[in-house]
Amino acid sequence: METRQYSPPAAKTLGFFALFSIAIGVIVSQTSTVSLLQAVGIGGTGFFIAYGLAFLLSICNALSYAELALSLPQAGSISTYAEVTVGQFPAILAVFAGYVVPAIFGLPAELMLFDSVINQLFPGLMPNMGWALSLLGILVVLNLAGTDVFATTQQILTFVIVSFFLVVGLYVTGGLHAGAQPAAQVWQGFTVHTAIAPVAVLCFWTLIGCEYVTPMVEEARDPRRDLPRAMIIGLTCISAVNLLFAWGTAHVLPRAVLTASVTPHLDVVSAVFGHAGRIVFAVIALTASASLINAVLGAVPRMLHGMALNGQVFPLFKRVSRKRQVPVPALLFVAGCPVVGLVWARGDANNILPLTIAATICWMLVYLLAHVVLLVLRARRPDLARPFRTPFYPLPQLAAMAGIVYVIANSSPDPAMTRSIVLYSGSVIGVFGLVAAIWVKCFMKQRLFAAVPVPVAGDAIA
Repeated sequence: METRQYSPPAAKTLGFFALFSIAIGVIVSQTSTVSLLQAVGIGGTGFFIAYGLAFLLSICNALSYAELALSLPQAGSISTYAEVTVGQFPAILAVFAGYVVPAIFGLPAELMLFDSVINQLFPGLMPNMGWALSLLGILVVLNLAGTDVFATTQQILTFVIVSFFLVVGLYVTGGLHAGAQPAAQVWQGFTVHTAIAPVAVLCFWTLIGCEYVTPMVEEARDPRRDLPRAMIIGLTCISAVNLLFAWGTAHVLPRAVLTASVTPHLDVVSAVFGHAGRIVFAVIALTASASLINAVLGAVPRMLHGMALNGQVFPLFKRVSRKRQVPVPALLFVAGCPVVGLVWARGDANNILPLTIAATICWMLVYLLAHVVLLVLRARRPDLARPFRTPFYPLPQLAAMAGIVYVIANSSPDPAMTRSIVLYSGSVIGVFGLVAAIWVKCFMKQRLFAAVPVPVAGDAIA
């Protein structure tokens, strides 16, 4: 494929529903669903407290990202925001910790789930991880076709998966399933769990990633109106669907099944719809996994491309395809990350939970940085054009920072799992941190925490 280094201004092709679909594209995944059901099993009635905490944290995160994205509307996302406030080193590390590391941990967990579900339904058709790698390859090809195909694919995937979980939740809670327990008996044995924070981590994973829409700000038709709405409405809608599905699940499966099963979502569908439902779920598993992977392949390469234009990563990532303006080298790099994770985890589905928690912690650290960046930017440049302002500033930022620190400090549901979580997240962040420090000092010739000039007023979207 012929490539070149710099692209003209991106075509503004994305409307509200496309942005909405991208904003929840990471959320509607199999790992999110498994995390949701395990949170119900571990937390009992305390699940609702934990989910409320996770939802409030996610809304605060979305508010900060919406203001930053519209004040500094470039494809680099968190790297663009951080470099003008806290310097190049945190800017580079933030993208790798928050988006590349989860691609190494979160996507393998998703691919292992997909492979496990399909192999249970159609055993022996493909070797271990064969289904997973096939899905990854197909989505890479679709993303090479450009933004229009990516957005259309994401809208279809999002609609199918949200509709399915909504139907299952309504079917069970509406009394249509003969095996459902009466509402008064549903939560017997589901006592409030005292350790809310580990459950909140699992709940937070079910809402994580709505800011994946921010690198699309240059391609949105009306970003000032649609970008904040896409994130806030997306989080609200998916929370309603999640809670309905979780409530329905408690009607049909005991707590022990939810916590012990690698694929509790498949168990739910089997309990409600029988064997025929398992076949239908193969399509849903494909849809959910494709939604997450498609969103990552659409957004993270554009972040890396924006960073390359700023000299923050290898110049190779500047290159885009001549016809479609797709950042091809960055896309292939991101597509290779989950392959590394699959090899590291040896394709073992029992590693899904620690991988998910490790990815969540890395992501939460970046959210913490985003709030710090907004506070610094507000103080340093009060004159900067801000098409969107966070309501009740700075309370959402301060509350979110406190909540994130608390949840991270208490994130492991089992002391035996703590070592794996620290090993996964700490080792990879350490490697990326070392590389980022060397890059800033030796190649960019800058101080690690020296901020670059903030764009002049009027550079934001009016």
